[in-house]
Amino acid sequence: MLHTPVNVMVAVVFAAPMTASAGIWPAAASPLIQAGKKVITSADQLPRRTYAIPKLPSEMLPVPKAELDSVLDQLDRDVANDLETLDIRDRAARAAMLNARAQIAIHRGRYAEAQALIRQVRGEHEKAAEKLTSGVSLEKLLDARIHGGTLQEQRAHFRTAAAAAYGAMPWAVVGDVLKSTKATLELLSREVTIGGIKTTLDPAARNLHLEVPTATVVTIVSARNSLEHLLPFRDDAVAILQDLVDRNQVAKADVWTARLVTLPAGGAGKPVVVGIWDSGTDVALFAAAPLEGIAFDDEMRPAQALVRPMGSAESRMGALKQYMKGSMDLQAAIDSPEARALKQRIASLRQEEVKEFMEDLGAIGMWAHGTHVAGIAVEGNPYARVTAVAMHWSNRVEPLVPGEERSRRTAAAYRAAVDAFRKAGARVVNMSWRYGPQLHEQALAYHNIGSSAQERRDIANHLFGIEKQALEEAIAGAPEILFVAGAGNEDNDADFSQYIPAGLELPNLVTAGAVDQSGTETSFSTFGRTVAVHANGFEVPSYVPGGEKMKFSGTSMASPQVANLAAKLFAMKPELTPVQARTLILQGAGKNGRVNLIDPRRTLELAGIAL
Repeated sequence: MLHTPVNVMVAVVFAAPMTASAGIWPAAASPLIQAGKKVITSADQLPRRTYAIPKLPSEMLPVPKAELDSVLDQLDRDVANDLETLDIRDRAARAAMLNARAQIAIHRGRYAEAQALIRQVRGEHEKAAEKLTSGVSLEKLLDARIHGGTLQEQRAHFRTAAAAAYGAMPWAVVGDVLKSTKATLELLSREVTIGGIKTTLDPAARNLHLEVPTATVVTIVSARNSLEHLLPFRDDAVAILQDLVDRNQVAKADVWTARLVTLPAGGAGKPVVVGIWDSGTDVALFAAAPLEGIAFDDEMRPAQALVRPMGSAESRMGALKQYMKGSMDLQAAIDSPEARALKQRIASLRQEEVKEFMEDLGAIGMWAHGTHVAGIAVEGNPYARVTAVAMHWSNRVEPLVPGEERSRRTAAAYRAAVDAFRKAGARVVNMSWRYGPQLHEQALAYHNIGSSAQERRDIANHLFGIEKQALEEAIAGAPEILFVAGAGNEDNDADFSQYIPAGLELPNLVTAGAVDQSGTETSFSTFGRTVAVHANGFEVPSYVPGGEKMKFSGTSMASPQVANLAAKLFAMKPELTPVQARTLILQGAGKNGRVNLIDPRRTLELAGIAL
């Protein structure tokens, strides 16, 4: 439900070897409408399949390749047929299919075939950085394998080819993506890869009696490829990217800062209540509303603490805060003591330690997230008063058991949350979280609930429908509040994935995507018809509980920028309705392709507010 900056990056290393970061695996082609193909407009319509594997996923990593042939042959036929017969209207879904075929081709030693898949899709990206970087490292790595020779000779071949390819790219366009790629590679290790699969996939496969979903098979083959191919070339790739970082220290043009406005204290503004609906908020850091907020535990039952309790991880807080900062520094290619500490810790992790570390990172990310969001939402607004709804989602690797009773508690919690915001007098509420029915479907599979993959899909849709209806009705029933949602960090279509709240269409809701300071859409930002505006969501400084400041990235950081602007409108013109405020925000934004970048200064001027 919540992708925190820490576990988004590290989960890639734990659970998704040969990641979709720049140049590591191919991304998806833009779907073309073709006669005779079945149109797929939502994730719900995609085929569900399971495959029998002879051993647990982690036990499949060291076996001879031939032991995977049968299941991979069937998977490859199924995916090829889907790509041939389905017109899939989502790049991310197509990416998963194309990646599966590429990984299978690599596993079979058909390197030229895999390269052809990479080249097929590279030009179909819409984001400029991905148009240049997608699949490049993998393609050059496979070139080295085709070239042959000793491993040292192949590494030399790779260094020359990859350095030339990346060196020819405009750093201003690709720099942020390559920094993130470098960070992901630096955290790659054999122990963590195997430990992550033991932690996340083995229990589910055991519950399913080794009849596993497509994604599990793809992860197995991807992990094998990562250990066999990517790991031997990792240090060379990191060195190439580090050299580019060292030679390109010029900051991007900043079109964002000049748009920001700080309202003067003691002016004509009126107090405005800003709601933060998140994983927990340290309200004490801000001017609080008379009703500070309410909280729910991971079973959606009422709780007390507005700041997320850390439980057994409390004794490790010092180190975890260090790792949290280190993950941000790694993404920014900053060689800090915290970044080095994180790399050292992950390099030293044993397989049996991975589960606790993953859960600790999940907990610390959710501990920090809501407070960071709140700081962005009230920045430069002396009239802002914070109220919070804290939802302490589970950080455990094993998902909670889905069921109608739990979904109805969730629905009741959504209604109670909106009711609490109304009682607190909130004018704007930020919601930097989202999920779709796939969340329930994955949990059902983990616990082997449902007789088939199709039945699990149907159960998931039913449970999700209960929650979606409650959330949609609750928001619609609070027309005096403007709700702002973060689009998501999966570079996919919010509509296709059926996300809530990001995919909802209501007059008092606006969904935000993320750009960087230059106004360029970030590589991670989810898009789609409901993503109406964009704001800076890249390395945004704000608070974590206790008052320390850190820089986080994500649409979670872009959404409160929009809420911030709305709160300033309501502070200076309390008579505005949410629909009017939303219209002003849209009118003030600047369109550039599918980016619709808000301009707080222009919006306030359009509202007749003197600056």
